[in-house]
Amino acid sequence: MKKYAYYIFLIFIIVGFFSCSLDEEIYSNQNVDDFYKSEEEIELALNGAYSMFWDGYIYKDGSYVQLGDMPTDIMTSTPNKNAWDLFAWTVSDNYFDQLWEASYKMINRCNEVIERTKNSNVTDVYKNSAIGQAEFLRGLCYFNLVKDFGGVPLHITATKSLADVNKTRNTVDEVYAQIILDLKSAYVRLSPFDAAKHSKGYATSGAAKALLAKVYLQKSDWANASITAKEVIDMGVYDLYKDYSQIWDPAYKNGSEQIFSVQHNNGGDNTTNYGEHMTFFLCPKGYSLPDGTGIMFTLDDGNAGSWQVDDNYFQKTPNTYRKWWSVRDRMPRYLITGANPISWIEDTVELQRINIVKYYHPDYATGYLQTGVNFTVLRYSDVYLTYAEALNELNNGPTAEAFAAINKVRQRARAVGTIFEQPESVYPDLAGLDQQSFRNAVLDERAAEFIGEGERRNDLNRHNLFISTAESQGVTGIKPGYVLYPIPQNEINLNPLLEQNPDY
Repeated sequence: MKKYAYYIFLIFIIVGFFSCSLDEEIYSNQNVDDFYKSEEEIELALNGAYSMFWDGYIYKDGSYVQLGDMPTDIMTSTPNKNAWDLFAWTVSDNYFDQLWEASYKMINRCNEVIERTKNSNVTDVYKNSAIGQAEFLRGLCYFNLVKDFGGVPLHITATKSLADVNKTRNTVDEVYAQIILDLKSAYVRLSPFDAAKHSKGYATSGAAKALLAKVYLQKSDWANASITAKEVIDMGVYDLYKDYSQIWDPAYKNGSEQIFSVQHNNGGDNTTNYGEHMTFFLCPKGYSLPDGTGIMFTLDDGNAGSWQVDDNYFQKTPNTYRKWWSVRDRMPRYLITGANPISWIEDTVELQRINIVKYYHPDYATGYLQTGVNFTVLRYSDVYLTYAEALNELNNGPTAEAFAAINKVRQRARAVGTIFEQPESVYPDLAGLDQQSFRNAVLDERAAEFIGEGERRNDLNRHNLFISTAESQGVTGIKPGYVLYPIPQNEINLNPLLEQNPDY
């Protein structure tokens, strides 16, 4: 194992750093050429690509949620508005640097896996599995980059020297074409669906197909979005959890609803790399009751963050079972600050801010938060809503299949089929809507279903509503170019071939 660790270390040094300074030492590729001789070695390298989910800031520490939900109408910061609320981000913001650097590190590791595995002597079955997973990861990275920055440089071969690093930006269409090519190939290579891989959190044929449907949707290719989403549905391997509360419960991870998730482990605190730190950032903050009694909702209270749900959004959202397990203005139990031993007090108390609670899963025995909450990148409810939206846009109005798809998600929102089932009057099935009304209903449904998952900005941008929605929230000084984030200034400094996005 020491030999493998040494080789992986060399691989990461050689191919891992797109944002390195120009005086970075470049090592020989000899050891890399000696690698990839067995399935075990390829698996180590592939795991090195997956590791960027934790070592980088693609989804880590709520970064995807910060970029995707905070500058919209569903989330905000407290006690004061931050740069994301105010559209006051800058070209030097760390979130942009981290996303760009981590994405390209993962892309380059995937390129290395693809190239080296193709030339290896491993079995064709394993070769397809490894390459397919790497293609999926590369496609996912470019999808995130194109949504946030627009056209970006395409690197589809492994970097061997600094001469390979600096490229001009490809067009948005070129980036999407590469994403689609990757995901189509990944689907073929990873077929048939591998339930064992899925249960362990690896990319599968279903993940490739579901992401492809989402890609088509984002680029408004309604025909292919509807066809591909239907193909995922017809695979027959996914289903909605009946109980919405179980989706992020560590006891139910990698099940029928979670098509692809970033894996996290229990047993750590807010400093451990492989735990889901967003559980701390979104955790309800303790306070003192009117009689002076200090209360808190976890012994990790000192790490509770300042993100909250927008008040107006919360008030207009129907009081479904889903809402209770997504966002709350009160909690049904609490701890007494400083009590030893700890005990949970079963009593409803109001919160000082409206919190997202879908990631809140405390260990009630210890009082600490579980960090093994996976971050879901693709969920089956997204496939249903993709199908519904695409059919509505394609047919200039909703079809029977579109109504059926969105109503499956709405029925789960009111816990149909469980002991918590609410009457239909709480959240009725939809019927009789025209195209615009159905479009609005889908956007509202996606906001309620995916709040705190970083998808709202993408949804609004898809329908050219991002800027107008912010203006309706009272944000001023917005420029049209803000539909995209700026290319990180540090990357422009390193690569003078990069051009900045308009209005930055």
